[in-house]
Amino acid sequence: MASAKPPDIESDLVLVITKTFDAPRERVFDAWLDPDSIALWIGTRDIRAETLELTPHVGGRYRIHMRRTDGSSGPIVSGTYREIARPERLIFTWTWESGHPVAAGQDTLVTVTFAERSGRTEMTLKHEVFSSKDVRDRHKEGWTVSFEKMAERLAQA
Repeated sequence: MASAKPPDIESDLVLVITKTFDAPRERVFDAWLDPDSIALWIGTRDIRAETLELTPHVGGRYRIHMRRTDGSSGPIVSGTYREIARPERLIFTWTWESGHPVAAGQDTLVTVTFAERSGRTEMTLKHEVFSSKDVRDRHKEGWTVSFEKMAERLAQA
């Protein structure tokens, strides 16, 4: 009798989201590395982000303050760029410095790939490895809304 395979704990702590944008991949790629652009789309609808630092080169850093639209202060996320292969791939660390309700101080890794699809861009985000499914699911909500906002911004440009 075969035994059931135990769940893959690590895969449960990895988030993968794929979204197609009606824009060339260079524009989608650049939306990640332009300080003014990223501030307009990153975060949920109640966030008005402020880019505090963004130096887009390998070893460069970013810091983004997720201010709330009601004027209150929110958490700050920061990280270091590990790979920038324009316009195919970005790899960077992701750490909530403070203020995040469930993930403050936790280091994670984000890989974003961009594929050309007949003038459109298929973007895949892989965010790993979270401390729990709850933390992963909260990030899924944030990234999903962020990508909706990104699509709106790209459509306006």
